[in-house]
Amino acid sequence: MPFTMEDFNKQYIKEHFPQLTSEERKEVLKKLPPEERLAGLPQEQRLAGMSPEEIQRYLDQLTAKQPASKRKPRRKK
Repeated sequence: MPFTMEDFNKQYIKEHFPQLTSEERKEVLKKLPPEERLAGLPQEQRLAGMSPEEIQRYLDQLTAKQPASKRKPRRKK
């Protein structure tokens, strides 16, 4: 199987990414969707930069979007 230019580019990036400065790495990572950037991180690390108030505000937004659950009617005795 031939070693293509695409293969070379991938290998080069993998080998040299750690040599980039912090700012350069951030610039590259910003191009990834958030789901990919956070993939594999535990919840504690995902939430580490947020205050408890920000987390609560987000949770409140999520619960406000959900329709109220319907209760089953009571049985007559």
